[in-house]
Amino acid sequence: MKTKSLFLFALALSLIAITACKQNQGSLRASLMAAVRADNTSAAVRLLQSGADPNSRTSSNGWSALHYAVRNGNAQIVEALLKAGADPNYAGTMEGQASSAVSLQPLPLAEAALDFASQVPASHTGDLLRQAGLNDPALLKSMSDAQASVRYQRVVDDLARSSRESMAAATYKHSVVD
Repeated sequence: MKTKSLFLFALALSLIAITACKQNQGSLRASLMAAVRADNTSAAVRLLQSGADPNSRTSSNGWSALHYAVRNGNAQIVEALLKAGADPNYAGTMEGQASSAVSLQPLPLAEAALDFASQVPASHTGDLLRQAGLNDPALLKSMSDAQASVRYQRVVDDLARSSRESMAAATYKHSVVD
């Protein structure tokens, strides 16, 4: 009888630990998404070091933390997410978009941002973004910076390299299995 009670007690403790871990992961995921969206580099890095999922998303098919870091041109967060295992080839749909036809991988998003930052003077970017309905403070700050094109180029380079490495690893894994 004591063995059965001990087993049930251990099982109950395990279930409590699993539930707490899942709640903690949810909290880490939400905190990471908030930090990345707000362009808070130190908080995002700290959360990744605490075990936050680098593939956190806004919803099951929504934008990932990597998408928001790319959008903000934050090369440090992009690098930290990629090092932590973020999927550079994940195509997500931004909130408010109805179909997966508008899904976008991080690299094309970074390339479009680089084109914009390279062609539009920093003094005009805020007005153009607001006219397009893009009023996000982190994006406006990032795009209005005189060094935006340099940061976005670094993001494009990091993503291109990571995407190639990811695809090469998948190809190798597939050829080994066959």
